[in-house]
Amino acid sequence: MLLPYSPDLKKAAVVTSLATLLMLSIATLLIQPGLNKHWFMMINDVDYGFFTAFWIWLTSFGDGFFLYPIAMMFFIRSPGKYWLLILTMLVGALFLNGGKALISSARPLAELHDAVRVLGPALRADSMPSGHTGTIFLLAGLVLLHGRKFLALPVLIFALLVAISRIVVGAHWPLDLVAGAWLGILAAVIGSFIGSRIILPKLGRCLFIVLGLLCVLVLPQYDNGYRDQLYVLITQYLLALLALALIFWELAQLLLRQEQMQEIEQWLKITAQRFLKFGLVGSSGFIVDLGSYTLMTLAGTPHLLARAISYWVSASWNWFWNRKYTFAHIPKGNKLTQWLKYLLMCLFSFVLNWGAYYLLTTHVDFFADYKQLGLIAGVAIGMFFNFTVASRVIFSVDDTQKSREV
Repeated sequence: MLLPYSPDLKKAAVVTSLATLLMLSIATLLIQPGLNKHWFMMINDVDYGFFTAFWIWLTSFGDGFFLYPIAMMFFIRSPGKYWLLILTMLVGALFLNGGKALISSARPLAELHDAVRVLGPALRADSMPSGHTGTIFLLAGLVLLHGRKFLALPVLIFALLVAISRIVVGAHWPLDLVAGAWLGILAAVIGSFIGSRIILPKLGRCLFIVLGLLCVLVLPQYDNGYRDQLYVLITQYLLALLALALIFWELAQLLLRQEQMQEIEQWLKITAQRFLKFGLVGSSGFIVDLGSYTLMTLAGTPHLLARAISYWVSASWNWFWNRKYTFAHIPKGNKLTQWLKYLLMCLFSFVLNWGAYYLLTTHVDFFADYKQLGLIAGVAIGMFFNFTVASRVIFSVDDTQKSREV
């Protein structure tokens, strides 16, 4: 049973007051003659070099399709608040789109022309308020009101960076960001208040799943103007997978008993911890692989032979540290037998890794165009195969040991 949400009116008042005072102070400063344009040029005119990709990646998170799976992640453990999340999104859409309709303002490109460094779509109209900034600060407002305290500062910093990215890509004036940020936080407060008065938890839960499914279907094909950047495309697929995983989790909560969900949570927690350790060991193994290969080639070893030897050196390194660290709770078996099993697993994993890459890039047009994604897919398949075999076969425990551990 979902309990009705009771708002913390004092916290809401503090958040609204602080946001209003801060935004009003900044806006008062920016409306001074020439200052809005001056600050825009200061930020936009910088050549960010390698970090340009970082700003493009950040600006994508002001898009609702990118941000909703993250909002799902924040609220997945609080089904009673799904409804206020949906209401807040509706209020935010009304404020931000209504603001653009009411305020006819030109974007920097329309006024400064070639002086603007544009990254992505060349936008010229409907400048105030910044929709991307409003969207990310809407989430920040929800975290301030309902999230854990340790999340507040990181989320606010992230929201601020996303807002600044709108200047970096040449899409908005600084004053647009101030208006968008204030409207986003105001929408979070109003949406939360309405959600505490109009209580429709079943509808909220249904819409929570439906909007997540929409992200799963749309994100792989969605073009926000930066889809040609591989790292943005990868992010879209990862967010779609995140939304799908959270949908399954929500459906499981609806269909399973509380005791069953607790068992699943415990298993996921233990598995995630071991997978993280497994990944850390694998990362160190990559360094060993690269280092041993470099040393051997510098010593005059033919590169193909050096590559073959370095691979098995790193595999042996991974076996040793998985034995000592990742699966330290497992009773230690015969080292030679276990090591040989691990090397055999690595051999099969290499075939799967390379085979997946070959099949995807040869027979699937999408991966033929984006071979890096084929490489990532192959590595992921190999890694999951290794973790599964290592957990179930090489470093296995009997049922008694498992039950004792849990």
